[in-house]
Amino acid sequence: MSGIERIRAQTPIVELKNYTYLYRGSNSHALSHVTARIEKGDFVGVLGCNGAGKTTLCKSIAGILPYVVGGSWEGEIDVDGKSLQDSGGTHAVGLVGIVLQNAESQFTQPTVEDEIAFALCNFGYERTLMRQRVAFAAKACGLTAVLGRSPYQLSGGQQQRLAIACVLALQPQVMILDETTSQLDPEGRDEIFRLVGKMNQEGKAIIMAEHDVERLAEFASKLLVLDKGSLVAFAPTSDVLGNVELLLKHHVRVPQVTEAAFRLGSQLPSMRRLPIDLEEATAVFEVWKRGSVHA
Repeated sequence: MSGIERIRAQTPIVELKNYTYLYRGSNSHALSHVTARIEKGDFVGVLGCNGAGKTTLCKSIAGILPYVVGGSWEGEIDVDGKSLQDSGGTHAVGLVGIVLQNAESQFTQPTVEDEIAFALCNFGYERTLMRQRVAFAAKACGLTAVLGRSPYQLSGGQQQRLAIACVLALQPQVMILDETTSQLDPEGRDEIFRLVGKMNQEGKAIIMAEHDVERLAEFASKLLVLDKGSLVAFAPTSDVLGNVELLLKHHVRVPQVTEAAFRLGSQLPSMRRLPIDLEEATAVFEVWKRGSVHA
């Protein structure tokens, strides 16, 4: 068996099997018959307009839905080969960590150090190990110098990094981030993407619901697109972003360089596929520019 075949034969870290979810009091499904397989080490960007089902997907994988919030559902979600249904969602604890959009609303402790340690205390970690985990998460997220500060004295980017550190201290195999950069400036977004990208390189599976397609084009290995609760695409990033007509049909913004190349169309006869980032676009447009000059 080849290396690629062995990887494919491995148990996926997350698998959704025809999963459907309906919130209490709602007449329409938030997710409808979603099937997807996420492998260990994947970086999956989740795209879709508001109301597409991104947050519902994230909370379902984390075991929050339906087991904490309630609602009705069909199908199944497996995490590391075990059904969340069999454990009432508790199997996700320790394996899956989730960071929500508004970091500030999640803080309860007087200092950054206490905040990182809070979940570890709740899980009954031994004090020496807890200190090691806090130090590890603080260093990984660039917070060592502010451990004694109040979380409310941090910048927006630092607060989001603290929210990630609180989850990272538990060392889950899957990190879920639900629009965690939506309230940050460009510098803050860059901080979070660099941090999450590093965690992915170190082996963690990342699931990131996000509207910033340019940054997802740079970091994500796969994209999952939702529209009105239905899965409309799940494939390698270049394949999804290169399908401009599909994205526009489902109200997903296309990277600017991709849209520019798409609109030039027939003027780029040598283009094998649409560029999805600036580096690829520069190469494509340089060829077009030289051809235009010599025409």
